[in-house]
Amino acid sequence: MRKIFKIIILILIASPVFSQDVLTLNQAVELALKNNYDIAILKNKAEIASINSDATVANFLPKAGLSLAQSASLNNLHQQLSNGSETKKNGVTGSNINPALNVTWTLFDGMKMFATQNKLKRVKEVGELNYQDTIQTMVASAITAYFDVVSAKQQLNALNDAIKISDERVKLAEKQFQVGYSSKVDWLQARVDLNEQKSLIINQTKLIEQKKAELNRILARAPETNFETTDSIPFNDELSKITATELDYRNLQMKVAAKNVEVQRFARKEIFSNYLPQLAIGGSYGYNQTKNSAGFTLLNQSQGFSEALSLNVPLFNGTLTRKQVKVADINVLNAETTYNKIHLLTKVKYFKAQKDYEKAVESLNLEEENILLVKENLAIATDRYRLRESTAIELRQAEQSYTDAFTRLVTARFAAKSAETELLRLMGILVKN
Repeated sequence: MRKIFKIIILILIASPVFSQDVLTLNQAVELALKNNYDIAILKNKAEIASINSDATVANFLPKAGLSLAQSASLNNLHQQLSNGSETKKNGVTGSNINPALNVTWTLFDGMKMFATQNKLKRVKEVGELNYQDTIQTMVASAITAYFDVVSAKQQLNALNDAIKISDERVKLAEKQFQVGYSSKVDWLQARVDLNEQKSLIINQTKLIEQKKAELNRILARAPETNFETTDSIPFNDELSKITATELDYRNLQMKVAAKNVEVQRFARKEIFSNYLPQLAIGGSYGYNQTKNSAGFTLLNQSQGFSEALSLNVPLFNGTLTRKQVKVADINVLNAETTYNKIHLLTKVKYFKAQKDYEKAVESLNLEEENILLVKENLAIATDRYRLRESTAIELRQAEQSYTDAFTRLVTARFAAKSAETELLRLMGILVKN
């Protein structure tokens, strides 16, 4: 798995020095790729396809083998020869030994060996592409789950800020009540609102633990494994668009579908080769020895070279080849149909991802501008309430606007990061080897 750790994440993040308890994005991705079972299985499958592809070289080379045959016999012999002599004997022993070195070389097999080699080469490439696609998907899942935790933590920070504001309002309301500038209702309402914020923090803390457990699942770790994350969600708002032709070339699932079409076409050529003649040459060097304890020939021994040229022309095999070719044609058609389906779906997904990304950029810019406004509005509302120029209701509305605006900002950041990640995944450039 050493190759995995050379992956460069295209989503750049700052790399300050953190304590050992902080899990960085790069560390999370590394753990996800190291521990994921699907990646390990696909890596093994890709390696098997590579071995099978390399093995096809043997189809072009001669084949040699040693053979040895040895036999013994015990017979009752009754032999009459043309010269009038007669041999009659029981319990005649005999033996035969025949070692040989045989070499055969297929010169032409209807181009089947070339079709097989090309087919297995494509199968190897499909395995490699599936492996890369699984890595891309796993990295995307790890990134999304990681920043889901970060987003929840940012929301918790917003709630903590809101508690500070609510606590300040409780103090102001209590002070104004004590000096007689406001009723006890404002003070009690401020305390109710503060308790509501504390309840939200409890629920948000629970949500963070749930999101951490989900990230631990992706990292193949125990769900209770504790860790901290970074505090920011970086976002690239200037991703370049690619053309439809570039998407065909970059998207890994489309590349897999295209390779599968080639696999089926070469598989058809393999079968079609059964219509064509086959030509092979062969040779052997052998030794043969036969012994008999009685009979006309007591010893027969020979050794030497022999060679042969064989030509096989198929004429009729019960229409089996024709049926196999028809099935192969259907397999090619299915592979082409699957490619067209994936091609269309990928185009649709990419179009949607582009729109999600564009709208996420607009929404994030709007919320970042809006948060500055609500902060200023809250500061003014707090000062006015302190100077008794506004009511507790107006201050509460300003507080609620701040909390709502921060929630929308955090949501917009996470949505933007998710849209960016999906867009990079569809383009097949989320990671590079």
